[in-house]
Amino acid sequence: MDEQEKINQDNTNENSNVPAPIAGEAPSDELMVVSNGELPTDKEERAPAEPDAITMYEAEQGDNTMHGGYASVKGSPVERHDNRLVWIVILVMTVMCIAVGICSAVITARLVQKGIKPAEINTNGVVQQNVAAVVTARKSSIVEVRCGSLTSSGIAMKRDGKKAIVLTNAHAIAQYVANTSTAPHVRFYGYDDYFADVDVLGYDSHYDIAVLSVAVDDGLAVFDIDGSDVLSPDVEFIEGDYVVSIGNAMSMGVSAYDGIISRKSELLECDELFGVSGKKTVPVFRTTAVINAGMSGGGVFDMNGRLIGLGTYRMSNTAGVDTEGGASTDVENTGFATPMSIVYPVYKRILEGGGGAVGLFTVNVSKTSSAVGSVSMPMLDIACEYKGFNLTVKNVYDDASKLKVGDVITKIGDYTVTQKIDDYNTFSDICGVTGQLLRYHRQGTGKPLTLTVQRGDVTLTVTFDGLRYAI
Repeated sequence: MDEQEKINQDNTNENSNVPAPIAGEAPSDELMVVSNGELPTDKEERAPAEPDAITMYEAEQGDNTMHGGYASVKGSPVERHDNRLVWIVILVMTVMCIAVGICSAVITARLVQKGIKPAEINTNGVVQQNVAAVVTARKSSIVEVRCGSLTSSGIAMKRDGKKAIVLTNAHAIAQYVANTSTAPHVRFYGYDDYFADVDVLGYDSHYDIAVLSVAVDDGLAVFDIDGSDVLSPDVEFIEGDYVVSIGNAMSMGVSAYDGIISRKSELLECDELFGVSGKKTVPVFRTTAVINAGMSGGGVFDMNGRLIGLGTYRMSNTAGVDTEGGASTDVENTGFATPMSIVYPVYKRILEGGGGAVGLFTVNVSKTSSAVGSVSMPMLDIACEYKGFNLTVKNVYDDASKLKVGDVITKIGDYTVTQKIDDYNTFSDICGVTGQLLRYHRQGTGKPLTLTVQRGDVTLTVTFDGLRYAI
């Protein structure tokens, strides 16, 4: 090799390409936090409820550095690939995701407008657990009702489109009835800073029942009690059964009290409503579950979470100064509720009515020497009383009546008036009898009212075509 060639070779070696290492640093870790989420009314506002739970997610700790190796470039030409199939797949999947999202949103909004199924209750057969489960599952259906200077309670029964239907006592809206410019308001459980305006759909002063309509947004959960097994006019219970009353006690917010059924069916004398003088007698059941001031219109639930009554009355001692506590002392462990056998047909009649006071099939009950009482049915032109637990026709006011004095009514439709529990116990439920009769009226479209009657040794079925089943 000559001198010049050696020089050229040395230059070539000095200009050779030497690869260099590459090092980089990964992004720093971050922390993500996700939040799931009839009394005077001058009370202090309560603090809003705290969030149910906070769930924290922490990113895993990774390497702080990324080490690179040597980079090398080959001299072969770069190959080009056709990616159209990949983009088509991505486009199709994107469209499908958007469609699923839209359908899910529409279905969710529709379900919210219809209301949601009430929570199921796992009782496990232990009373303490039952009480806790019932309170947890049902307290969200109890609302606070404010009308003028009075506060009371109500039960959110169902969602009807953009509105919720609320059941309460008629006396809870007494100031509205006296002056319709005094509009009632409702506050839902958990919404401590907001009372919503309501419309009064109707009321019945005799049975002390009113129904309200409240505009609600889609975000408010309203359980469909009406239409589920939580609500039935035929719900059964016996004396000694455990129950829970839930309402706006003393206008201090929704609270619950447990107790038992003290007496399944009895007659209670109380004042007429809305300025009407005199007394009235109504069918009720008695309970030791507290029904304090402010709990009127709240619910009484059994251990399966079924609504069995509307908390309406509490007893006060009026015996005078010779009795401990004086004349104004409330009687402990003695509250009265209107059973669902009566509440349900009145509630349904109000829903189908045109507002204001509703007209019902008149059923008058009164106390007599009988332990059960008497039942007057003017629309049937008869009056009955219980004799030895038998509902017996006492008076007939129309000579054309299909019934006669001395007839014993054994059934109203399919309902058995007197029930034999065992050889030693016979029971007749005056609440059940009243409720059965209230299911019929002249505008009803169902089957006609039938009475099964025992006349001596003969059993008769008497039909009243003018009165038809209406619920």
